[in-house]
Amino acid sequence: MEKVLKNIMEDIVEQRMDELLPHSGCCQCEVCRMDIKAIVLNRFPAKYVVTTTGEIMTRLNSYDRQNTADLTAAIMQAMKIVSERPRH
Repeated sequence: MEKVLKNIMEDIVEQRMDELLPHSGCCQCEVCRMDIKAIVLNRFPAKYVVTTTGEIMTRLNSYDRQNTADLTAAIMQAMKIVSERPRH
């Protein structure tokens, strides 16, 4: 089994963005999605994992109510920033 180092926050942000973007009125092109993701990821600490077990534990810890609320607020703020100044 090959070990891979990954920032699991990228997946968590991407998943939450997929839930929020369709209802936001924000552009969903690849450039805008990447800009939103970059803004959000720069505001949260990275959570690196190496193994599948580590990934599962990090995901579970990341979904507590406060983290989910903070992440949702950060994504909404990033969508507002990108909507006001899209680069596409």
